[in-house]
Amino acid sequence: MKKFTALLLCLCLMSPVLPAHGEQAPSWAQEAYEALADRVRLPLSPTGDMTRGDFTELLTLLLESAFPQKELERFPQAAEDYFSDTSYSAYRRAAGYGILEGSVGNDGLRRLAPGDDLTREQAAKMVCSLLDFVSQKLDYPMEPSGRSAVYADVDKISPWALPYTERIAAYGLMKGDDQRNFDPRGKLNWPSAVVLAHRTAELLDAAAAQELDALPLQGKTDWSGASRFGASDSQVAKPMTGWAKGYYTIDNGDGTVSVLVVGSDAITVERFNADGSLSSSKTIEKELPTFGAFLDSGNHFYLAFGQDNDKEEDDREVWRIVRYDREWNRLGSASVNGGDSYTTAPFTAAVSRMAVSGDGKTLALHAARQRYTTPDDGLRHQSNVTITVSTDGMEVLSVSEKFPGNHVSHSFGQFVRFDGAEMVTVDHGDAYPRAFVLHDDAQKAELLKIAGNVGDNVTNAIGSGFEISRDGYLFLGCSGPQDGTQGPWNLFLTYTTKEPKEPTPPWPEGSTDTSLTILPGGRQYDASWKDPDGRTKHWGTFNIEENLSTTTLAWLTHSDSTVDCARLVKLDDNSFVAMWQDGADIHYQKLDGRGKQVETEQVLSDTLMPPTDPVVIDGDICWIQASPLPQSKGQPALYRIDL
Repeated sequence: MKKFTALLLCLCLMSPVLPAHGEQAPSWAQEAYEALADRVRLPLSPTGDMTRGDFTELLTLLLESAFPQKELERFPQAAEDYFSDTSYSAYRRAAGYGILEGSVGNDGLRRLAPGDDLTREQAAKMVCSLLDFVSQKLDYPMEPSGRSAVYADVDKISPWALPYTERIAAYGLMKGDDQRNFDPRGKLNWPSAVVLAHRTAELLDAAAAQELDALPLQGKTDWSGASRFGASDSQVAKPMTGWAKGYYTIDNGDGTVSVLVVGSDAITVERFNADGSLSSSKTIEKELPTFGAFLDSGNHFYLAFGQDNDKEEDDREVWRIVRYDREWNRLGSASVNGGDSYTTAPFTAAVSRMAVSGDGKTLALHAARQRYTTPDDGLRHQSNVTITVSTDGMEVLSVSEKFPGNHVSHSFGQFVRFDGAEMVTVDHGDAYPRAFVLHDDAQKAELLKIAGNVGDNVTNAIGSGFEISRDGYLFLGCSGPQDGTQGPWNLFLTYTTKEPKEPTPPWPEGSTDTSLTILPGGRQYDASWKDPDGRTKHWGTFNIEENLSTTTLAWLTHSDSTVDCARLVKLDDNSFVAMWQDGADIHYQKLDGRGKQVETEQVLSDTLMPPTDPVVIDGDICWIQASPLPQSKGQPALYRIDL
């Protein structure tokens, strides 16, 4: 357990510094008032003397705002009749935490006397008892940085309070005056007590952060407005898995990270130093209303945007891909209109992705579209679409036709990677086909068939990650039983060889000069041959009716609880890591290039999964996630798995 050294906060809370009465807190206490008002639902008086009850409630709320509820619920509040003069829940919770215990009178009754004025020695005991609870019960060690104090008026300090008045000076929270007098029976007014509580809260926050398996980042952006793209219909796919939130981790290449936050109106990039402090922030224009995808190609950044085309205007811009340098200076863009893409709504009901070729010259956006109205049925169907762009001049190279070779309808998730110059895609289909399906230049491989009726949006599955290894293709996903029964979701992994088997040829036995070529998309092939007599030549284009891929399916989990959040991380061409959430914990398993499990499964306790794909920095898996600490209010933290 890492040790926490308390900050030296030499705060003098003596009666000579009591502020004058007024309607506002004095300027020297204003920062503390603002900080506490943002954390506790308790009226903070700017004037007057603090009572025992108010200070008890204030410390209790600060403790509960600093540590996860599940850690504190192990310590139940005292019984309703614990104090004879009050049954208020906050006081009974404070007793459960050991912050105070009241006093027992000659009649045997325990009293809190919440309305009595708070003395300095009482405050010292309550704060030290709180810190002892954190250290001894919650197991967050806190070591004072200073020395215990010896006071000139030690004879005036109550024996029960003496050790606490000495120790609180070592924490830097209270000290004596210039004559080394502690003034134990002196009252604390509201401003002085609020400042003491604020400094105590800083110690609690620092202790909690020390035990967090992450580096807190001092970001300024409000993540609560981070937009989701696509739909969030849980029957199509569970939002916590495929529907990625609008923030992304960026490896800056120098050991530091940035975060891209996609808000409803603007996009913000925050860059952090190695210690987590904010070094810069930049706003990026959201060029079209719909955000679709983000890509860090290593040398450049790319953002994909879209806008609806309800009137089916052929000349209306529907898709735009924008290129930036590493400092987020805009370098150019490529646009596709509605007519060329047959699109009325881009990025519909799906999570879309981008990739660049091995030489960096070609970019592919693999996305989903709501199409133009089909004359046969008068409906606008959803299907996938692929757009390729030359990165140097940001010129459009190709746009999917109505029914391209990798056509999938409906497609609830699109994955795209390049194997050198060859583009490979995976789609989550509910109809044609009803499966997770892979397309490359030579094959169509159904990775996991999905049970149910053609076109039923409920697939009980979600795609989680797609990567290319030295020998084949790895696809990770979460799924329930695909045999028509109901049951918990579990994690599956498929491995597909790059070279498909050849289809069964049509030529008769004994044919000569045979030739077979699989056409792009893997759905048809050309074949030619000569009859056994060597004279008659035959040629034709034939449909591929069989599954030519060599795909293996493995289930990585067999959990009784649903596993529906996962990521696949590529370390190198023959080393990968599968990550998944099971309960409150992240599990991760190292894999080789053919999907074989290597080493032992590991667990990272009490940690949330990356909201989008993590990055690999110096061999470690890193990602930015909202901190789970209660006081962080969703502020970011950098997590790292040391492999």
